Amino acid sequence: RRPKDVPRHVWARERRRSAGTGLAGPNTVYVQVVAAGSRDAGAAVYVFSEFNRYLFNCGEGTQRAMQEHKLKISHLDSIFLSRVAWANVGGLPGMILTLKAMGLQRCLFLGPPKLQNYLKAIRLFPGPLKRMDLAVQLHTEPQYKDETMTVHQIPLMGKPLGADSTVPQSPGASSQGGSSPKRDAGPGSPRAAQQSSEEGEGKGSPKKTGDEQKCASRQPDLVMAFLCKIHPKKGKFLAAKAQEMGLPVGTPAILPIITALKNGESVTFEGRELLPEELCTPPDPGPVFLVLECPHEGFVDAVCENETFQRYQEGHPENQVALVIHMTPESVLRDSRYQQWLERFGPGTQHLVLNENSSAVHNPRSYKIQTQLNLIHPEIFPLLTTYQSKEEAAVCRVPLVRGECLLKYHFRPQQEWQRDAVTVCDPDAFVSEALELPDFQTRVQECKESLAALPG
Repeated sequence: RRPKDVPRHVWARERRRSAGTGLAGPNTVYVQVVAAGSRDAGAAVYVFSEFNRYLFNCGEGTQRAMQEHKLKISHLDSIFLSRVAWANVGGLPGMILTLKAMGLQRCLFLGPPKLQNYLKAIRLFPGPLKRMDLAVQLHTEPQYKDETMTVHQIPLMGKPLGADSTVPQSPGASSQGGSSPKRDAGPGSPRAAQQSSEEGEGKGSPKKTGDEQKCASRQPDLVMAFLCKIHPKKGKFLAAKAQEMGLPVGTPAILPIITALKNGESVTFEGRELLPEELCTPPDPGPVFLVLECPHEGFVDAVCENETFQRYQEGHPENQVALVIHMTPESVLRDSRYQQWLERFGPGTQHLVLNENSSAVHNPRSYKIQTQLNLIHPEIFPLLTTYQSKEEAAVCRVPLVRGECLLKYHFRPQQEWQRDAVTVCDPDAFVSEALELPDFQTRVQECKESLAALPG
């Protein structure tokens, strides 16, 4: 019987492990976009199976978005972080608080070496984590393996860019290309202070510059890619066909026959040899998907020359990659080296891009409330707009899909895209809902008249 202090999914997992069925392969697996890479959300994806839940990156607002869209956080016990940057880890303090309130006993974090220092730094924020263990598994440790899949961490070492190169910044930060609002560069603004500080550092003493170089050499820019292989699933036993062949379907005697056939072994029954391919559907070898962040052009060579990636680009069926998730800016996607690397996966691989060119709406409830308040006072409550990038989208010769909030890609039972849950903002529907409220228009008119009567 399940103890009261043990979550149901943890208890069920332990029962599967004790029964020896922990690695039988899940029936349902899909990846879902939580944050599509836009400036207000960063890039984050959620992976679901009936056994486990995973989160790749956790930018600011990720926990809020998951709760608004009813993505189960209570089963989330593994979080993968590609890089310790605010766009990837800004939401971790709030996420840890939520997991703590739900009574989660253990959460595993996988990512670059700086992740340990970051978790130590934010421990004061959530307070004492009684009966909750925050474990870290670095890329130097063995592969991560559980009931759903095996994950390999692949470290990628970037090269510093030249002074004339533009480094894409995290969501919400202005680029060096001058696309930031003018108010950010005003006197006394944070942006102006940052520019002043950078200029001062450029004129500083050689000793300070040398210290910075030593610090950079001690902690090089490192990004983690995650190669995930879902566990194989055995073929399904064809009970109707077995019954036609005279097998004792529905009796205890059929159980060892089913087990042997699913394991790929032939069985002799009443002098007749039964082959697995006769009574079982073909087994599913287990799809492979890749989560990759390439922050700027300095990482392109590390990606293209990586030997692990090359093994999955040789065309072998057992190494066919179903999906590559790119958390990369358009400047990287336009790079000819990166495009050639994409094409080496072959036409059977789907590609999902999450970056600032996305105009997806992640919190439709906020847009709904603001649209309805706009009916009361358009100046105090202006309509919200989504960020539209002026950067030209890269053209790629591979099956490429732009990320949208709640967009799904199913690995099982069938590999396909699913857009049923994608968030959509319909201002007309928001307005109609408000106008249907009793006396709403009358109250709004009274409000406008009273405001107009105010002096000044």
